[in-house]
Amino acid sequence: MLHPTKNEDGVIEDISWLDAILHFLSIGWKFLFATVPPPHYCGGWACFLVAIAYIGFITYVVGEVAAVMGCVMGIK
Repeated sequence: MLHPTKNEDGVIEDISWLDAILHFLSIGWKFLFATVPPPHYCGGWACFLVAIAYIGFITYVVGEVAAVMGCVMGIK
């Protein structure tokens, strides 16, 4: 969550610009992973299968981005 918090000494710490920017840049990922069903559906199988599918998708995307970056930089 993006809001001011109290530290261990009771002093209120405001959010930094970097925290706010990273929060808004990652909203798409947060929404995507919020669609994983709860673990008590179907004995946990629905959660497991959707999570595995998302991990596979992200692995594919990272691999493709790495391949394109390597091609652009001339790295084998």
